[in-house]
Amino acid sequence: MITYILEISPTVQVFISIGVIVILIALIYFLAVSFFKERHRLRDERTLTIEGILTKTEMLSLISSFITKASGDMQFSLMYIELDKFDDYENAFGVTESERIIEKIVRNIETAISRNIKIARMQKDELILALPYEYDRTETMEISTKVKNAIAKQIRLFGDTTINASASIAIVFYPAHGRNVKELLNSLQIASYIIKKSGGNAIRIYSDEMSSEEGEHVEYYYQIKHAIQHKEFQLFYHPIIDVQTNTIYGAEALIRWNHPEHGLLSPFKFLGIMEQSGDIHWIGLWGLETIIKTYQEISQMFPTIDFKVTMNLSPKQLMSDTLFQDFQKILKKYRMNAKHIVLEIVEFTLFDRQDVIRKNLGLLKQLGFQIAIDGFGLDFQTLEKVASLDVDIIKLDSGFLSEEEDFMRTKFANLIVDFAKVNHCEIICELIETKDLMIAAKTYGIHLLQGYYFSQPISAEALRGYIGVSAWDQKL
Repeated sequence: MITYILEISPTVQVFISIGVIVILIALIYFLAVSFFKERHRLRDERTLTIEGILTKTEMLSLISSFITKASGDMQFSLMYIELDKFDDYENAFGVTESERIIEKIVRNIETAISRNIKIARMQKDELILALPYEYDRTETMEISTKVKNAIAKQIRLFGDTTINASASIAIVFYPAHGRNVKELLNSLQIASYIIKKSGGNAIRIYSDEMSSEEGEHVEYYYQIKHAIQHKEFQLFYHPIIDVQTNTIYGAEALIRWNHPEHGLLSPFKFLGIMEQSGDIHWIGLWGLETIIKTYQEISQMFPTIDFKVTMNLSPKQLMSDTLFQDFQKILKKYRMNAKHIVLEIVEFTLFDRQDVIRKNLGLLKQLGFQIAIDGFGLDFQTLEKVASLDVDIIKLDSGFLSEEEDFMRTKFANLIVDFAKVNHCEIICELIETKDLMIAAKTYGIHLLQGYYFSQPISAEALRGYIGVSAWDQKL
């Protein structure tokens, strides 16, 4: 018998050893990631625990068992409860007190339902009720009304302070609205989103028409809550250049969502949804804090620059009764002088008759903020309102500089420029894309310019580098 001995060269042995090591490192990495994800999930679940009700994991297991046991014409139902304006309670009373609020709401719900109906807390302000097979549609709707009334019961917090909560209640039936847990939850979220979009405080049963109408919006609506918790939002800064003094005037802060699946999303994808959900108020507070930190970093690196940062405020944000106090607290926290921050009011022409907004603008001016308005849609009558609001800045886009634009638009642009001079307002011209547009703006006497000709929106770190090398110099 002849025996063959396979000899492996030292080089091959080295490569095999390296391969084994790489595989082991990859395995350890994935095990570590899985471990930390599970630990994070358990930690989050513990913070949501309310004694006597199911956890999220337990509820998902219960729904799975319902599906497994279902047969023939058997059906069960799920009721998804999303409390309206729960973030307002946190902002007003703090996290500890808001936890007491939701626990009291849960206890009120428990008094309105039978013991065989299980309840679980899924997220901070979201609950699910699982109704077993013996409840038909009529009985399910009757129970949903009882639950809605239970949530609306007055809750006493401390002293004479009381609240009356409300909720958006969505209902699905198995198997009509989903044949597995994921499909049922998705249908619940779509129905809940529709209710929220219509103002909340209502009960709706899911229908297939809802899904075809809302698709992507619903996906983002529920992912936004996750994005806030996991810090997926980011501010980019669009430089504003003073072409008269050859210096940087400041930058406009623009929000982006660093989505884990879809990449960097522009605000057009999600701001409208945040308006409907109420998360737009979080954007305002988070945005102001982030801007202040960016400003302070820049002022430390470049102490001789008089730098301003502009941030956008929507009409809904300006309707908040606590806007003044919230912004005042943040300014005090960071010892920030508000004169370095410009609040840009979008859709100005749509809300000039609302007293709450005008009052808030006056209070913000008292804090020292500068106020800018978007010139789009201004007319002769609106300009009178601008004068009465003591506006500091009018922002125009570069459309009136184009030769294709009509005579009236160019004429009105001249009127706004003259108005700004008389009323001591500054004008910032946006959408400067070319050198020709820059030159045209200067002929109107407009010297504060913003646009891709100078720079695209950049991160805070890149902005500091942009200022450090005076990157706009080569464009003038």
